[in-house]
Amino acid sequence: MTTILCTLYNSLYLDKGLVLYDSLCECAKDFKLYVLCMDDKCYEVLTALKQEHHIPVRLSDFEKGDAALLEAKGNRPMGEYCWTCSSSFIRYVLNHYKEESCTYIDADMYFYNDPKVLIDEMLDAGKSVMVVPHRFPENKKKIAKWVGNFCVEFNTFLNIPESLEVLEYWRAKCLECCSRCKDGIHYGDQKYLDQLVAMYDCVYPCAHPGAGLAPWNIVLYQGITGKGNTVFFRPRKQQEDIIFYHYQGVRYITKEIVSTAVGAKVKNIDYSLVDHLYCHYLHCIDEKKKWLNNVHGVNLLIKAHPVGMKFSGIKGLLRRTIAYKILNRLRALIRKRDPYFINLRESCSMEV
Repeated sequence: MTTILCTLYNSLYLDKGLVLYDSLCECAKDFKLYVLCMDDKCYEVLTALKQEHHIPVRLSDFEKGDAALLEAKGNRPMGEYCWTCSSSFIRYVLNHYKEESCTYIDADMYFYNDPKVLIDEMLDAGKSVMVVPHRFPENKKKIAKWVGNFCVEFNTFLNIPESLEVLEYWRAKCLECCSRCKDGIHYGDQKYLDQLVAMYDCVYPCAHPGAGLAPWNIVLYQGITGKGNTVFFRPRKQQEDIIFYHYQGVRYITKEIVSTAVGAKVKNIDYSLVDHLYCHYLHCIDEKKKWLNNVHGVNLLIKAHPVGMKFSGIKGLLRRTIAYKILNRLRALIRKRDPYFINLRESCSMEV
């Protein structure tokens, strides 16, 4: 069965979205990736590529006739609207394209093995909806109170009544509110996943340790010399293949120095594993940036996630000052050998 995936991003995320697609081409036997293009430039580039497994969807086509979605668009920032669209886009793919299933994935991810193994795990468990846990280490578990126990990064729904009921509930909650209140109830589209697991028997929390490696849980994993994308999962004391890594929080300080969001305050991280994963990924991103600039005139230097770049009040004014930017850059230069940062010219020279 073809693995049906969907994601969403705008032209500022084209480099990450295309690297995601390339990773799937390397490891997935049979897949389709529907992309909700959040601006016209994104749709223009993806349409021009005419890639076999890529199905770009124009934002206006997706929104057409959905009064509730358009109402939500008018009462929230663009970042929150993107979160609002995740559940609705799954629904759109299932209804409009009549697919048997659909899995939402984040654009800033990279697949190392076929994601079909995760969907097969869900089906073997007799479930029709799947969510992936954050797997916070002990010293970070309190964060789940605010952001949720599960991450919106690989969310599968079968096109059958029981899972569609779950999807409609999630969509309704997202239409109602997708802010990051940190009130224990709302955190984008994500905190609602806790409710889905508690309310519906058909929802399956993914058990595969190779799903959802990320900056917040990489301390639980250790690299294995000579085994590339196989890691040692410390809690279970066993080897596991990496299915995907979520490169959330990647931020360019300069063209060469990149904040990985890994390990700022966490001990016992295997930094050789960090180097192995991030150097390859960032090299792919850099190559894609160059190609997009040369071929499509898209000049990208993403410094932070678009949602995270919006600050209001005094904090917002401070972050927009030249002094703040200079201090931030000096901090990065001073700490450039700290594993939290990767210097593409030095740390990754052997990779590229």
